[in-house]
Amino acid sequence: MTKAADAIGLAALRSPGHLRPESPAKQPARKPRRRRLKLRFGRMMFAGVVVYLIGAGAIGELQLLQVQAQTRVVTQQLSQVQKNNRALQAKIRYLHSTAGQRAAVRSALHYAQPGSVPLLVKSAP
Repeated sequence: MTKAADAIGLAALRSPGHLRPESPAKQPARKPRRRRLKLRFGRMMFAGVVVYLIGAGAIGELQLLQVQAQTRVVTQQLSQVQKNNRALQAKIRYLHSTAGQRAAVRSALHYAQPGSVPLLVKSAP
């Protein structure tokens, strides 16, 4: 019986269906899986969205800084205009007073200022 089993085993090993596979180098190469391409595309899209958000944030910050600088300039101009308005209002209040009216008449008619050296006018004979 052992001889029969050995014969069957040898016959099974010699049959073409039980030959060992050829070396891996001779086998055809596998096609790349499309799933990898989809993963890479998804990663690229994610990276693109992240870069877009970072860029939009940076641009927004730059615009905010520019608007703040313009606000400071306009605020300085406004304070200067308000200062000039207060000075003009003080001058208007002075000119509406009696002393201001006298000073305005004297300066318009080129009279001598109060406290200046008096002039002597000689009368003609």
